[in-house]
Amino acid sequence: MMSNKIFQILDSLGLVAQNRVLHVQFSNPLLNNQVFLQRIEGEHTLNQGSVAELLCLSTNAHIALKQFIGCQVAIDQVTDMGQFFRTTGIITEASQGQSDGSLTIYNLTLKDPTALWHKRRNSRVFMNKSVRDISEILFKEWQGKSPLFASSLTLDTAGLTKDYDVRPFVMQSNESDYDFLTRLWRSEGINWLVDESQLLVADPNASIQPQVLRLIDDNQNYQALERRSLRYQRSSATEQFDTITQVKAERRLQPTSVHVQRWQADALQQEEGSGSVQGKQQHSEHFDNASLNLEDAWHVSPAWMQDLNGEDQATASGNSQIEQLNQHINAYHHLNSKQFTVSGNVRDAQVGYWFELNDHPELDQHDSADKEFLILSKHYYNQNNLPKELQQQLERLLPKDKLKAAQFDTQNPEQRHFAELNVVRRNIKAVPEYHPLEHRPAAYPQRARVVGLEGESIHVDQWGRIKVRFLFTRTDDHSHDGGAGSNDNDTDSAWVDVLTPWAGAGYGARFLPRVGEIVVIDFFDGNIDRPFVVGRIHEAERHPTQFDQKGQLPDTKKLSGIRSEEVDGKGFNQLRFDDTTGQISAQLQSSHAASQLNLGNLSHPKDSATSDGRGEGFELRTDQWGAVRAGSGLLVSTHKQDQAQGVHLDANEAKQQIEGSLNNAKALSEVAKNQQTDPLEVLENLKTFIEQIEEKDQDKAAAFKQALMILTAPNSIALASNEDIHLSADAQLSQTAGDSINLTTQKNLIAHAQSKISLFAAQEGARLYAGKGKVEIQAQGDGADLIARKAVQIISTEDKIEISASKEIVITAGGSQLKINGSGIFPVTGGKFEVKAGQHLFMGGGSANFSSSLPPPPKRGQGVLELLHDYSHGEFVKGGSYTVVDNLGKEVTGKLDDKGFARVSGLATGAVKVFFEPDHRDPWDTASDFKRPVEWPNKNDVDNEQSDSLIAQMSKTAQSKLGELSKQLTNPANIMKNIQTAQSIKSEGAKALMPMLKTEAKGLVTDQVKSFLPISEVGQKIGNNIDLASIQKINDFSKLSSVDSGSLVTNALPQYLQSPFKKNS
Repeated sequence: MMSNKIFQILDSLGLVAQNRVLHVQFSNPLLNNQVFLQRIEGEHTLNQGSVAELLCLSTNAHIALKQFIGCQVAIDQVTDMGQFFRTTGIITEASQGQSDGSLTIYNLTLKDPTALWHKRRNSRVFMNKSVRDISEILFKEWQGKSPLFASSLTLDTAGLTKDYDVRPFVMQSNESDYDFLTRLWRSEGINWLVDESQLLVADPNASIQPQVLRLIDDNQNYQALERRSLRYQRSSATEQFDTITQVKAERRLQPTSVHVQRWQADALQQEEGSGSVQGKQQHSEHFDNASLNLEDAWHVSPAWMQDLNGEDQATASGNSQIEQLNQHINAYHHLNSKQFTVSGNVRDAQVGYWFELNDHPELDQHDSADKEFLILSKHYYNQNNLPKELQQQLERLLPKDKLKAAQFDTQNPEQRHFAELNVVRRNIKAVPEYHPLEHRPAAYPQRARVVGLEGESIHVDQWGRIKVRFLFTRTDDHSHDGGAGSNDNDTDSAWVDVLTPWAGAGYGARFLPRVGEIVVIDFFDGNIDRPFVVGRIHEAERHPTQFDQKGQLPDTKKLSGIRSEEVDGKGFNQLRFDDTTGQISAQLQSSHAASQLNLGNLSHPKDSATSDGRGEGFELRTDQWGAVRAGSGLLVSTHKQDQAQGVHLDANEAKQQIEGSLNNAKALSEVAKNQQTDPLEVLENLKTFIEQIEEKDQDKAAAFKQALMILTAPNSIALASNEDIHLSADAQLSQTAGDSINLTTQKNLIAHAQSKISLFAAQEGARLYAGKGKVEIQAQGDGADLIARKAVQIISTEDKIEISASKEIVITAGGSQLKINGSGIFPVTGGKFEVKAGQHLFMGGGSANFSSSLPPPPKRGQGVLELLHDYSHGEFVKGGSYTVVDNLGKEVTGKLDDKGFARVSGLATGAVKVFFEPDHRDPWDTASDFKRPVEWPNKNDVDNEQSDSLIAQMSKTAQSKLGELSKQLTNPANIMKNIQTAQSIKSEGAKALMPMLKTEAKGLVTDQVKSFLPISEVGQKIGNNIDLASIQKINDFSKLSSVDSGSLVTNALPQYLQSPFKKNS
């Protein structure tokens, strides 16, 4: 049988299975009898994996290479203890070497199963997952999709001791699964070790078991070799056991400190953990770490941003992550600062295991912990010894690079198996290398589609961030998480920042992408896990911006600006800049009611390069309602201000016009005053108005002092309405004209005044004509005077003249008079009484009837308030001040007349508040003595309702005490007490007497009464048996004291006992 001829030859030459040091087992049974393993040379490294080159011999020169690819292989090396040390893997490469017809060489490459990860490249996203979660998801996915992987490798996470951060967003971008997973492990300081599930087997024919991928983050989770210790021994052919024959220490200068910082958007500042952290290892005997000052400073990608409400349950980013990365980089520098290379013939040394090295002259001087070494990598080779004839035949088939190694092994049989180990002391933390800028994929701008909740057109969070679906995502890749990443909804990404041209604290520019739009994504610091939106693009049917929903590029290329679109509607807002030559303009528009502000050289909306003009200047228009409000003042002017050279509230022209009108009105008012008619009341108001136009602050731009509105024009102003025009002022209306004021109406001219109407013509008289109908002049509440310097004519051209009066008619001219009344007609003259008539008839007495058709006097109109401030006994507060506040908050202030009366007009209808100021007249002035008769008690007393019974009691008690008046007044000891009591009365009024009357303290009430009596009245009331000097002192004190004008002391007592408990306000 040709298939097993190679083993028959070997057996015939004495190389039976028991004499072989290498055994090979293929998962493909057809290969086991055809292929002989002559030599293996391999590398195995922590945080990389294993690879080995197999030199195989066969007598079959026609084995299909595809039979090797994907085949699982177990290599067993016989150890010095007679055990079989197993190495497994998958054949990933196979090549046929030289053949001489009887013997053929096959070169095979054996790799661990993670090599399969290099063969699959993908792009996908993970939301709210830790690195451990992602590792388990991908591993499970591989096991489900690849039977070869499932049978070749298992996952062991027992070596992970930490709780790993839940990351809000992780992207795999055009990366192999191997590169993707290992960069995640590197970033978290997780070591990965490809190990054997069975390192030692009892029989080379034992079934092939899958390898184990161990994830380890702590040195305590590395196991010891089964033999646990290795002995150092110089190379010797007589040595029976595997030993370490050479130890070489290596030290490398590393950075002495590490500083890591990043941007933290939550805090709006750089985040740097503990700052620059010194390494713990000492690098040099000559310099300490601080003086070496070799800082490894990193500025890494910004902190990730999770959901602001914590709904994604991602780990909050913070300083602890910076400190962890700092420790990781420091640990890697420590790991590289000192390592050992040991070599020997140890066949069962396994990467990721530790051993104790004994019998080394230098290391034996250290503590036992310093003799424990962790194997980081292993380079090894081993081969089967061939009979001389077969060895020579093999050498003839080998290429030159392999021939030298084969000849060396033949000449040095003790070196036919060899291992070189890279080790580090076990107490030095092993971490994978992590270079934040290198261990990541290249990131380039890419497209994404905006997504959101169902039914929402704009889906954002409080920071204006959006969610997107990356266009590369496929449903099958995201089935592990309910399709998150490929669902076309808000589960497809974490919140993504949107670049804006202006972003301040509550201010800036905001243009939020809408669901369905295509955005361009870039990545902060080139980190694929930190995406942000840089803008949006128009593609395919998504036409570039169409202003006014008209035209297309390139026809409208001279238009620029912004146009939005109504959410779930067809309306829009736009800011359009038209830079067309000769038609430059700007427009701010809302399509609702065609509301627009148009500026410049106005033209119709363009659907081509040009359009018809509409005018020049500005236009503010809408199809609905409009309002113009200026809280501090408004100037509307057609006075020209070229090139906007002046200040914006330059109202000098209007001010000068009003000042001129004021001067003319003032002069005419003086004439009217001289003619004993009413002057104009508005002059002061006009003067005040002019003052309000002046600048409020000379150091600032011109501004009105009050919220004025000025409408001014160098030519005419027209005010027209198809219906009504209403003019209203709470104060006065002023009309002044340099020429005439003309009033014309097609119906009636009706003028009403609450108080009076006063008309004055200075030069050319006054005329009142009625083309038809009667002229009526009535004085319904008083008389009427018609006075003329010259003749007065009363003419009825077609009818009669009637003069009538209810009481009397008196006609006087010169020294003569005619009096007509109910008693008769009485002519009086100093000259002659001449009567000429064609006939004189004197008949008996009679009487004439008189009837008046005048209505009653008018009542007070709405918005008018009459004020009267008087005392209860009829006296008035003369010239007192008042303040009225109507129900709209308007305040009106003024002074009462001599009768305490005032009429206030221009108030809003409804309730008002009235505030009277106290009577400021001097209560000690004789004019304040109202000369009222004594009324005790007074029924009109303001306190009457509250204290009728009390006053009666007080009056009775006071009268009973008057008999003791003189005795109390003559007692000087009571003088100061009286003064103190007087002060109480001044501050509290009459009520201060009540406690004294209730306790019936002897003589106190009488003292109070006497202490305020004028000396003359005291004499009249109680006679001459009194100490007038004492009374004078008390009286003087009262005069000198400053008291409230509304109090009892200042208003009532000076009138002496007329009503001693009454206030006059």
